[in-house]
Amino acid sequence: MPVVDVFQSDFRLPTKVCVLAPGPNGKGHYSDIPPDFCVIAVSKAVLIPDVSADVWMMNHAHQDWFLEANARFDGVRVFSYDAAVQAGPQLAGKKNCYYFKPAKEKLDPNILRPPDGVIRYGASVTACAIQLAYNFGAGEILLCGADMSGDGYFDGTLNVQPTHGGMWGAVRMLNPLIEWMVKKKGFKISTLSPTRLDVPAYKPDA
Repeated sequence: MPVVDVFQSDFRLPTKVCVLAPGPNGKGHYSDIPPDFCVIAVSKAVLIPDVSADVWMMNHAHQDWFLEANARFDGVRVFSYDAAVQAGPQLAGKKNCYYFKPAKEKLDPNILRPPDGVIRYGASVTACAIQLAYNFGAGEILLCGADMSGDGYFDGTLNVQPTHGGMWGAVRMLNPLIEWMVKKKGFKISTLSPTRLDVPAYKPDA
């Protein structure tokens, strides 16, 4: 398999990172992503036509749109180990491919487990991208399209997973981590588009 463990590599991120998710709330805000932010597209967001992502993060590679996305994307891939296995030969010949094996203990709203040297499941691929940014050099994280509500994508299609409802369960898992990163680790985390997460709207001059 032509991928290496991201935690055993020289992979690094700049201090400013935008996590681009595929939620419909992100539409109309893509042009607001500052040009000096490295863009990590999660899941189907890599197919957003108005944004050129630097990094593509996936936890599962069985979706019906994966082959198209994989063929079109020409940047750095950071896949879960399972997604890398699922993709299999589709990654042959692709450069800059990394994987991560999720930590045994997931995110827990009642127990703060710092993600130092690990990426924890439990709160969607957006949470994994935030932890990737935490571990590899970011100090400011900007969210876009991380609605954390409903089942729709930016292109009008629907998630094939069970109905998420008006607020994803991931919110309860991710909010404590975000609060800890901001208050204890000095991160700046904000959002360009409406989200159910407890993060403020982005202010360029802040």
